[in-house]
Amino acid sequence: MPAIKKPASTSASVSPTSPLGDPESSSRIYGGESREDRHLRRREQFLDAGLELIGREGYRAASVRALCRQAKLTDRYFYESFETVEDVLIGVYLRENERLRATVLAAIPPIQPGVTVGEFARPALHAFFEVARTPLVARVLLFEVMGVSDRVNRIYRDNIASYGQMLMMIVRSLYKMRQLSPAQEELLAMSIVGGISQTTMAWIVSDFSMPIDDLVDVTTLILEGIVLRLDLKVE
Repeated sequence: MPAIKKPASTSASVSPTSPLGDPESSSRIYGGESREDRHLRRREQFLDAGLELIGREGYRAASVRALCRQAKLTDRYFYESFETVEDVLIGVYLRENERLRATVLAAIPPIQPGVTVGEFARPALHAFFEVARTPLVARVLLFEVMGVSDRVNRIYRDNIASYGQMLMMIVRSLYKMRQLSPAQEELLAMSIVGGISQTTMAWIVSDFSMPIDDLVDVTTLILEGIVLRLDLKVE
């Protein structure tokens, strides 16, 4: 009787380095996470590492190796989401800025006719300065992005402009605007946001020597003075 051959084991043919043996090369669920979820989680780990490293030691101290060490991930996973350390800086900046924007917007009371500048500005400014008092976030948002490259400068300027647009949208909803050209209105908004940014930077450099309430009082005066000077009328 001829010998009966055992069928080859299918599990033995799967190499740990083959697509079937590598969780990252398939969309299967591993540990309760999809491939996309794992990718996003690792990206967040690198952004957290960037915030910690750049916020503590500065952008120039960051490197792929240092970020991998901080994130506890290999460089393979770094290049899965980023090409350069500058990409991490931009990612951290945009993420923390969106968190800041959400915090400020959440603090603004419902915009209704008759609301004064102080009534909508004070809670928003207070929320802004509370976030700025977080050292790591403040360093990334206000200091480490300055002068890195033309690309980063453009992103920073666009962000400042977006805050100005948001401010003017709120002002327009409350007041009949004096006749300003679009260019003048844009410049006015940039001046307000830039003034608040510079005030915040000086406050940080002074090791937060002034109480937040005093900062809110002073920056609210700027907004109230503009409303008075332009003779804006409540809608």
